[in-house]
Amino acid sequence: MYSNLKLRTLLTLSILTGNLLLAQAQDHAVRGKITDAKTGEVLGNVTIKVKGSNQSLQSSTDGTFSISTNPNTTLVITSTGYRPYEVKVGQLNQLDIKLESKVEQMDEVVVVGYGTQNRRSVTGSIAKVDKTVLQNTPRSNVATALQGTVPGLQVVNKSGTPGAAPMLKLRGGASIKSSSPPLVVIDGVIREMNDVSSDNIESIELLKDASATAIYGARANNGVVLITTKTGKSGVSNISYKFTGGFNQRREGYRYMNAGDYIYYTRLGYLNAGKTIETANGSRGLGLLTDNANLSSFDIRRYTSDLEPLLAKGWQLVDDPYGGKIIYKDHSGEVEDILFRNTYTKDHYVNVSGGNDRGKYFAAFDAYNENGIIVGSNYKRYTADLNGSYKLKPNLEVATSVNLSTASQYGVGGSEVSALYRNLAIWPTFNPWVDEAKTRPNPGNGINDGNPLYWLSRMERNNETNRIVVNGSLKWDIIPGLYLKVSGNAYMKEVLNEFFQKSTQTYANVFSNPETIGSTSRDAYRSINRDFQTQFNGILNYTKTFGEKHNLNAMLGAEYFNTKTDYMQVYGKNAPTDDIPTVNASTVFVAGNNTSSKSEYRIISSMGRLAYDYDGKYLLNAVYRLDGVSSLADGHRWGFFPGLSAGWNVHQEAFFKFTFNFPITHKRIKIGESYRNQSKSRCLSLC
Repeated sequence: MYSNLKLRTLLTLSILTGNLLLAQAQDHAVRGKITDAKTGEVLGNVTIKVKGSNQSLQSSTDGTFSISTNPNTTLVITSTGYRPYEVKVGQLNQLDIKLESKVEQMDEVVVVGYGTQNRRSVTGSIAKVDKTVLQNTPRSNVATALQGTVPGLQVVNKSGTPGAAPMLKLRGGASIKSSSPPLVVIDGVIREMNDVSSDNIESIELLKDASATAIYGARANNGVVLITTKTGKSGVSNISYKFTGGFNQRREGYRYMNAGDYIYYTRLGYLNAGKTIETANGSRGLGLLTDNANLSSFDIRRYTSDLEPLLAKGWQLVDDPYGGKIIYKDHSGEVEDILFRNTYTKDHYVNVSGGNDRGKYFAAFDAYNENGIIVGSNYKRYTADLNGSYKLKPNLEVATSVNLSTASQYGVGGSEVSALYRNLAIWPTFNPWVDEAKTRPNPGNGINDGNPLYWLSRMERNNETNRIVVNGSLKWDIIPGLYLKVSGNAYMKEVLNEFFQKSTQTYANVFSNPETIGSTSRDAYRSINRDFQTQFNGILNYTKTFGEKHNLNAMLGAEYFNTKTDYMQVYGKNAPTDDIPTVNASTVFVAGNNTSSKSEYRIISSMGRLAYDYDGKYLLNAVYRLDGVSSLADGHRWGFFPGLSAGWNVHQEAFFKFTFNFPITHKRIKIGESYRNQSKSRCLSLC
């Protein structure tokens, strides 16, 4: 009996122990959040892998992740630029992971002309834009994000029209007349940045000084903006969606007189200037005109007792400096309220990415819509990106990308200056509506002296800017440290503009009996501008370290660039009807306004770079570019653009580390000098 009791006890303990071990080994959901250990910034697209298995996933854009695993699992967290991090799950359900930067192990990599370099070995003046400035607000143009972020770069918004590209000027420009903007290179393609979604950008670098820009020749005389877009990463597929919204409101502007003050002080000014009462009464908006058109459009009368009932309908009285009283209705601010509006900006962005050791892919779509605060102004843009890479062999990789975009941009009906000042300063006695129900706008005396809704309804506008970019490359790692990369791209930009002005009236036409038409010119316009650009280059790059302290990087390349432009413009007028908005209905074609043109030019180039540093202390960088341009005259087609720069990382010296006892907050102190055949610069940089 004792033996049976002992046996039952051992069996019970075995079962309990087995259940406990089984419970410990069961999978459970583990959630976590990944941040930067120093800045606290959330880190998205970080790879979380189960050690010893193929199970992996990526964190979402807000840094969070969730994985089902057992307590014995060890998670390995990796991200470019950060040290690998391992954590054993145990019984934890929530992980707070802080990744430390690799800055101490690997200097920041920056994009330079036709390649990359470690920040510590860069001798030229190159600025890298912080990506966080691109994520704060929706942007119709990436260039606006550069404002105030890069020393020496001026970003000037010349227009408030939605989607308008700002003017970029680097270090004051390099022309005494009209400096051209910096050269923009996006993934190796020379083009504009207007259609690039800010969420699609991986990095932005600016080459600013002589030696840094020499690799691009004369076209880079005013600096270079290098933009690298996102590509796929190894790991499981990742789908992300981002919505960015904005609220647009006009700034507080000038305060204009109300109708009472306008009538009194303007007529007082007339009186003090010696003008007769007939002159004052004949002035539009403040005078006492008696024809039907003015009586119907301007609510101002000489006060008599039979007009007293109007006081109960919102009319008011004011003393007339010429004697007597004037009755009026105050319409001040009504046109302003029609002209300006509060609007929203909406930016929808979605991307899909993934890959493995052999291939990677990335696809994105962006829809941007911004209504301007001035009625009639708008900007819409749709952009689609697709890129991928695949290793045909361990040392042979092919990469392709396609970018498609279409955009439309509309400004104000008239000129911006007139819209902001003439419309706002319109007569405060002017009634902007023909009827009491406010369904029919009053045209006033012109496009900037009336109800803007009327003039917008009398024009038809169509604007399209379409872009297609196709890019491909083949990279061959010949031997360790030596590779050959051959690239080619094609870029097409097409801009279409159409405009038709229907017949128009003024308030005099509206209130005449019978009603008449003021203008039947019916101006019609259509233009199309197409640019087609092709570019091919081959780059041979060699990197080698000798004797542990001598670091060498050499690049040699050749490039072919070709661009063709076709332009056509047709302008006509006096169409017989408003129903046909195209130019073919016009009966008069004005000489000089109908034109077409065609042009083409080519650039054949060779370029090279030699970068050397000794133990990270003494730096030397030499570049050159040789350009042959077909559009120049014989004997003047070739230009040679050398550049030379040297640097000294003073902080790497032993005497600097041990002689000075004050705290150093910067990681690098560099003294350098750069030279190009057209310019020279010196710098002391603290990095």
